[in-house]
Amino acid sequence: MVASFCETHESLWRHMFRQVDQVSVIGSWPLVISRALDQYHIDGGALLARVGIDQSVANQPETRYSLATIDRLWRLARNLSGDEAVGLTVARFVRPTSWHALGFAIWSSDTLMECFRRLADNLRMFADYADMSVTPFGSDVEVNVRLKTGLRRDQLASEELDAFIGTSVLTARHIYHPDFSPKSIWLSRPQPLNPTPWQRLFKCPVFFNAAYEKIVFDAAAMYRPLLTASPELAEQNDALVADYLARLDRSDLITRLESLLLNHLPMGSLSLEAAATQLNFSPRTFQRRLQEKGSSYQQVLDELRQKQALHWVRLNYLTIGEISYRLGFNHPANFTRAFKRWFDETPKKLRRNLLN
Repeated sequence: MVASFCETHESLWRHMFRQVDQVSVIGSWPLVISRALDQYHIDGGALLARVGIDQSVANQPETRYSLATIDRLWRLARNLSGDEAVGLTVARFVRPTSWHALGFAIWSSDTLMECFRRLADNLRMFADYADMSVTPFGSDVEVNVRLKTGLRRDQLASEELDAFIGTSVLTARHIYHPDFSPKSIWLSRPQPLNPTPWQRLFKCPVFFNAAYEKIVFDAAAMYRPLLTASPELAEQNDALVADYLARLDRSDLITRLESLLLNHLPMGSLSLEAAATQLNFSPRTFQRRLQEKGSSYQQVLDELRQKQALHWVRLNYLTIGEISYRLGFNHPANFTRAFKRWFDETPKKLRRNLLN
């Protein structure tokens, strides 16, 4: 009976791990967090580097980061800033370009109702940890954000949802009216020690410890025409968003595998069979799906090693021995030979040139 309980518990744990590992957030989001941290006199770029985010890569449309990486970034941001409302600060730094084509499509919507429905329909371009619904209720319109099935609330930083809900409200205020506010806000985060920052930003009653995130708007305001409306621009960006989501669907398996490998250091310590299990495939199906995408487990591993080698060598605080270990090489000399084959110079020489 004890053994059965342990097996069940382990199975549930593996399932939850797979759920978290498969969730990703658009690469430009950490850049917004980084810019906001400058307000606290914190080197945002250095903080990104600490969690393995390369700023030169992050803003590329195809780049995405695992929920685990974003969670580590938020924890550092909260601890270093000492501000429990740091997520609200981040919300103030979001611009249409922060969400690429989706941002422009939202800003060019005809009404706030269309704006939020467009966001709900395409939320996974920004992040796929939640579902969003927009529902009229008499004189109100409720915007609900609920975590995906299988994700626990404690697996997502409170600051992440603060920043997302704050961004949603501030966007509505920007494109509709500077004094516009919701009727009420409901947040699943614990009651903060000082709720004033939330009340100041939302300018309405704010309730904490809710079952899920909810914004209640006045329905009349949601249907009024917006001065920023541009149906042609919205249509053009809708097409770009659709194309992005189609590419995301095609590359999703490889992205998930890369995230899994990065979370199991040293690289290569996770076998193909174990990776398949973590991603909820049989080994044979897993290999076939990778082949359909013109790749293989070993190819993904080799390409990721090469990419991460260059990234980690640029981080001066990591020793060559540590990088060699992370990449799964038995000896630093083997890593040096591989690095020279990839980039035509040794890791030490490249690092020295970068420092100079």
